[in-house]
This record gives sequence, structure tokens and C-alpha cells, in this order.
Amino acid sequence: MKFKELGWNGFFLEIPEEMRLTTEGGNINSGYLKFEMENFIMEVRWDPFDPKKPKPLAEIADSFIKTAKKTYEKKAKKKIDLKIESVRSTSVSSHNAYFMVLKPETNMEEQVYIWNCDRDKRAILIHFISLLPREESENIIGHILSSLKCHLEGEFISWAALNLRFNTPRSFMLSERRIAVGKTYLTFDEQKFSTFTNRGRRLIIEYFSMANVIFEDTYKDVDSWFQKNYWKDLKKRCKDIALQTTEERKILRHNVVYKHGIKNSGLFTRRTTMCENLTWYCSKSNRIYSLTYMSYIGRPFFLKRKLDEETDKKIMQEFLSSFRCH
Repeated sequence: MKFKELGWNGFFLEIPEEMRLTTEGGNINSGYLKFEMENFIMEVRWDPFDPKKPKPLAEIADSFIKTAKKTYEKKAKKKIDLKIESVRSTSVSSHNAYFMVLKPETNMEEQVYIWNCDRDKRAILIHFISLLPREESENIIGHILSSLKCHLEGEFISWAALNLRFNTPRSFMLSERRIAVGKTYLTFDEQKFSTFTNRGRRLIIEYFSMANVIFEDTYKDVDSWFQKNYWKDLKKRCKDIALQTTEERKILRHNVVYKHGIKNSGLFTRRTTMCENLTWYCSKSNRIYSLTYMSYIGRPFFLKRKLDEETDKKIMQEFLSSFRCH
């Protein structure tokens, strides 16, 4: 069986090629992931914990069992005997973990792994549901767990999903998303507050599939596509965006339309916003990509405002050097 890399909200692991992301939510602090393929499901849940008063793993396990039992009973519309077949200690991603095997009143086998990640201060639970032959199931679960990294070192974390790969600063939180046929976008936000100062950044990664069919008249002229099909929607989502200059660049081995602008806004609290946008057509994926980066600082009108251009440049350099669109 072939496996592919998956990076999402601070996790990095390998899953079977045929597995698909079907549900996701939250951010690096608290969230949920669900992957499915025929006869096999993997769920990942994580929540923050206080290192000084961590909740016992057995208590998290009991809470999970109660919730799972209610879910099964709701679907079956009858009482379900959810048996705990075995419990033991194990290790996952260099952490001590609580492991249990569950047997509902079906021919399924369920495995649950629970541990605390001290590095990212997250309590993590992985739940496998399998109807596959035992040996095949054990091989898949073993490969996933042996490849799993629940915390990543350094200032940046890696994302690998949706046929994309890129790095973002650890401080960038996934705040909005839409994953759908034809149009997908991910929005990351960073906010920093201090006395009299509101500083932040936003990164939007968006792509449009089947570009040569849906945008038959404009996909080869990216600037025309941007003005006709994208600019109005982008302005609605990013009210302080301004793009005054346009030029063509060679980035990621693609001909990219690069736009840049700066906007000042506000009365008593003044805001300066720097905006960059890169848009291109990727023939190998048959997608139009549009990446928008915004950096802003807001302060009372009587104080000077200065953007951190050096950090912005570093973020974009790391992001673009790591980005893979096909």
C-alpha cells in the first residue's frame, strides 16, 4: 500500500493514498480531523491542557467512551454494549500514551490512542475504526503512528493536503476555510496587541479547479481573470486591501501576476495596511491560484506607524520557497 504525507494544524504524518479528508475544524490549539477510505476511518481530536493540572488520560478515555456510546445508540436507536476489550500503555510520537481496543456490537474493531503533547500543550486523541482484515488494519495503523509527529520544531509549521504544500509561521491560526469542488480557500490570521498598538497579518490561499473549463475565456490571461472574477469578492473579504501596482514575475516556475499596494485608513485610530497578491494558472493541476498576504498596524493618530517589513519579507520568502501547487 502506498502512503502520502499529510500536514495539518501542527500534525505531520503519512496516511494511505486513497484516504480523503472528509471533515475538519478548529485551529492548532483545538480541533478535529476525519479521514476515510473504504472500510477504514481515522479521527483526530485535540484540545489545550494546563501542564500544571493535566487531566488524567483515563478520564479523557472515559469521556470518549460515553460520547461514542451515545453516538452509536442514536444511530442504532437502541442500547449498545460498547465493550473495552483491552487497555494498556504505549508510546506515540515519543509520548506516553493510553491505548484501548473497543468492540461495539458489530464486526468492527476500534483502537483509541490518547496522550498529552507537552511541546504544543495539547491533549490528543486518535480513533481508528476498521472493517479491514486484522493484519492489513494493523499494518496501516502501525505506519500512521510510526510516521506521526504531533509537534514540529522551529518558527514555521508544514501543511500538506489538498494537493498543496506550504509552511506558515506557528503564530498563524487557521481562521476560515472552504473546501469544496471548484473553489477552496484557507485563511490564516495572526494578531498581536500591545499598549496603543494593534498589529496583525493575514494570509489567504485560494484555488479554483477545472480552470480551463469554468474560466474558458480568461484562464490564460490571469490579470483579466483576476479583475473579472476575483477582485470584487476579495475586496468584500478584506476591506482594507489596496493593490495599486501590477507586474509579471517568474515564481514557482509559473508566470505570476504580482500586485502590491499600501492603504491608510481610520480617523482617531489610524491603520496602515500593506497588501501583496500573487495569481497564476497551473496547467499541471488545472487550477488558478491566488495568494494574498496582508500586514497591518493600527495606532492612535498622534503616534507613528511603521510596518515590520523585515519580518513580512521573511514570512513571504519562507512561504513561497515551501509552496508546491502540484
